[in-house]
Amino acid sequence: MDEVFRALADPTRRLLLDRLFVRDGQTVGELASGLEMTRFGAMKHLRILEAAGLIATKKVGREKLHYLNPVPIQLLADRWVSKYAARWASGLGALKRDLEAEMIATRPTHVYEIFIRTTPERLWRAITDGNDTARYYYGTAVDSTWEVGAPLTYKYPDGTLAAEGTVLEVDRPNRLVTTFHAVWDAEVSADRAHRMTWEIVPMGDACRLSVTSDDFDGETATYRSVVGGMPVIASGLKTLVETDEALAISG
Repeated sequence: MDEVFRALADPTRRLLLDRLFVRDGQTVGELASGLEMTRFGAMKHLRILEAAGLIATKKVGREKLHYLNPVPIQLLADRWVSKYAARWASGLGALKRDLEAEMIATRPTHVYEIFIRTTPERLWRAITDGNDTARYYYGTAVDSTWEVGAPLTYKYPDGTLAAEGTVLEVDRPNRLVTTFHAVWDAEVSADRAHRMTWEIVPMGDACRLSVTSDDFDGETATYRSVVGGMPVIASGLKTLVETDEALAISG
C-alpha cells in the first residue's frame, strides 16, 4: 500500500495513468509526448508506477508497451469501504491482476517496420490520400477528413466498402491512430474493430514507418489478414513513394 500511495502522490505519475486510461498500450515516447520532461524522466516515473503494480508492461519487438492496472487503486478503496470484505477483495484483486496479466501477455499484436526513402510529409500523404492508397492498398481508396473523431472508409473502385473506422489520434506528419473494421468478407466482418497506429520517424534521407495493429480478440480472421497483408501493403507503399510506380506482384 505504501508504494501505491507514493506512486500516486506525484501529479506527473497521475497524468501518465490518465493517459493510459484514455488509451492503453503506449510506449515511453508516446506517454512523454507533450510533457515538460525528458524521455529518461518519464521512464523513471513509469518504473515507480510499475513497481507499485499500477501498470503492466509488455515487450513488442524493440518497444515496451505500458498498460493500466487499476487493481491496487480498487484495493485501496476496498480497504475502507468494508473492512469485513478486505480478505475477499484482496483475493479477487489478485485473481483479476493475474487474469489481466495473462490477457496482456496473450493478446496478439502485429508490428511491421520498413524504411522508405522519402520525407515525412510525402509518406503521410501516401497513407491518407485515396489516390495513393488505391495504388497499393489492394485497390482501395481511403477517405476521411483526418480529424479526431472523424469516420474513415476504404472503398473499391466500384464503391464497395472494404473497411471502415474512426480517427483516434492525429499528429501530422508523425503519427496516426485509427480503429479499423474489415468488412470485405463475412468472416472478417464478424470481428470487431481493432486499432492501427502509423508512426513516421525521419532518419536522414529516409523515414522509418512502423505500423502496429493491436486490440484483437485473439487470433481472429482479421488478425490473420493483417499478418499476411501488411507486408504487401507496406512494400507497395514503399515502391509507390520511392518510384511513383505501383508494385506488381504475381504468383
